[in-house]
Amino acid sequence: MENFSNDHYCDKKIDVELKKKELAEKYGAYFGQTNNISPEFESEWLNQIEQFEQQFNKAEKIKVWEYLGKPVYRNANDIESQKISDELERLMNYMNEHNIALDTLCQVDDKELYRFITEELFFHEIDNIHIGGMMSCFTYEEFHPNAEYDIRQSYDYFFRMTFAKMENIGGSGYDLLYVDTDNYADSKGEKLDKEGVIKSINIFLDSFDYFEVISNKIKNIFINEDKTDAKLSFEIEYKGCFDNSHEFIINKGHGSFQLKPSEYGGWDIYHISLPGLRID
Repeated sequence: MENFSNDHYCDKKIDVELKKKELAEKYGAYFGQTNNISPEFESEWLNQIEQFEQQFNKAEKIKVWEYLGKPVYRNANDIESQKISDELERLMNYMNEHNIALDTLCQVDDKELYRFITEELFFHEIDNIHIGGMMSCFTYEEFHPNAEYDIRQSYDYFFRMTFAKMENIGGSGYDLLYVDTDNYADSKGEKLDKEGVIKSINIFLDSFDYFEVISNKIKNIFINEDKTDAKLSFEIEYKGCFDNSHEFIINKGHGSFQLKPSEYGGWDIYHISLPGLRID
């Protein structure tokens, strides 16, 4: 019985590897190592990939409303305010049943979300691909970015990743994902040399083995009317610490980030004012 089980497992693994080779040759697919995955599950996953590739090569563009089977809906302004939440829930359930999912990153009013679905998302074009278990997922903020949310994300990332001395993947130094080193400016707005900015930040981070944030609170976020520039002000207190030592240095005071929209989405920090860090 044990030999039959092992032989069955080996046969399935061979089938999986042959399928990977076939997909690589036909579609240019690349597969890394997939340890601890059963051959049956991996085989089903490869079948879904093959279905997607077959349909993708022939797929035409189609409106989301057509993809959903042209459901009947009412105009948001024609629905009584006390019934809009029920209508939204009905519509969202219908979409999920037909493999279209919509989520929000921030709080969005039910009437606005219903209006967005029926006036914008329904007319957005997608590939006409239907595969069991595959969802087409959207977020409201893809179409209507929330500047304050994105700015807070950049701020959070800086202290959670950069300040925590996370290494830069694929390069030297530390993770500066949301720091715009190409367009970094000093306090007078003068553009600084990219390499000099990176070096200054790395030297600051290397001056301690790790940092311990005691308190960190956003005080104000100002976004200009055109949403092309913003300033985030905060109060911070942190320790610069050394491994295997009780010694540390405390920095505290007012800090600020200047930010602008990134061409890749979100907002980038192009000027940092932080107690203990000087970039010039």
